[in-house]
Amino acid sequence: MVGDAEGFQFEKCLLKHHVRVNGWLPRCAARLKAVRKQKPRRLRYFTFCAIGAVDVFMLNIANIVRMSDKRKFDNVVFFDKDSDAVNETLKRIPGSVGFNGKFTDIVLLDPHAIEAVGADNLTSDTKDEDTVETRTTQRERQQHSDFIAQFPFDIINLDLEEFLFKDHDPTPGKVINSIRKIFEWQRRPLKVKGHPEQRLEAFSFMFTTQVGPAQLADDHRNTLVNCLTENLAQLADLPQLLQTRTGVATSGELLAQNFEIFFKIAVPKAVAKLGLGEDWYVDPASGVQVFEFTRDAANGPYKMLHLVMDFVKPVPDRDHRVGDMPLQARNAYGEAVRLIIATESIPVTPETIDEATLRESLNKIFRKRKRSYPEEILVVV
Repeated sequence: MVGDAEGFQFEKCLLKHHVRVNGWLPRCAARLKAVRKQKPRRLRYFTFCAIGAVDVFMLNIANIVRMSDKRKFDNVVFFDKDSDAVNETLKRIPGSVGFNGKFTDIVLLDPHAIEAVGADNLTSDTKDEDTVETRTTQRERQQHSDFIAQFPFDIINLDLEEFLFKDHDPTPGKVINSIRKIFEWQRRPLKVKGHPEQRLEAFSFMFTTQVGPAQLADDHRNTLVNCLTENLAQLADLPQLLQTRTGVATSGELLAQNFEIFFKIAVPKAVAKLGLGEDWYVDPASGVQVFEFTRDAANGPYKMLHLVMDFVKPVPDRDHRVGDMPLQARNAYGEAVRLIIATESIPVTPETIDEATLRESLNKIFRKRKRSYPEEILVVV
């Protein structure tokens, strides 16, 4: 029954659906408009949609993520933790491409153990002993290779619903390094049937994480502090912007005074820097949105953070220039950093949402999903 399985646990949360409707949906609509100005084609979408695929159906209803002529979601790629969850999701969004396993482990697979992208890593022609471990390694290699081959995407939605930094996670952290690899693979050529090969000019990026933990390991805390400190030293007006928003002018003081505000500034700043390192800069024109809301749990309430931003390829890009990123792109990145530091996050509470409109939206999504997968028991909100 919808809502009982783990894959459906947050799909009826009205606070999260407010973020979908007011953060993800307009950003994705703007991305479609930009793409179709360049070349009429369907958007490519990567997501952690969970079994219910609420975000996919929301975007499909809005005619943003469009099905093929054969009624397939073959432009949607998703990840889930196990094969059963992937199979259940495929029943609801047929034609999509699903990967199963621990996301960071697949993305960060040892490059020395991987065959070329598109190679057959599942071949029985191997010198390794035929064991469960060998077959698992082969499957992971193949998933890594196949996942890279799916890039690039017009919209990436890393709705991870977990901590960005984990205990005993080597610096700078597996999630950080996975995002770095994703930004690298976004530079791969886009191959769409019926269209000449091209490179993306921009893409939209959404990222969800829990705020915390408050007691970050020293290495992870220093990663965020140093990332923010670097910009405060580079851009003369940033300390005053930070002072105006928080009452302090350095990242160390902010961390000591208010970890939550520090986290809400430092994390989007770190994501922006990851993009810059792979030749993408945050678009200041479309802005950086940070939504936040609190969830109750058995161990006490916790806060979720949802980042929404666009990344743009500099002109010329790193493959067509000598030297640093162009001045225009570096200036745009500086403006985006100013926005991140100066702009307050958007609180999402029962008092700030339009409950009736959100319920109507969810019910429309559930009815649409029921038509796609009639075997599902329909439970409306």
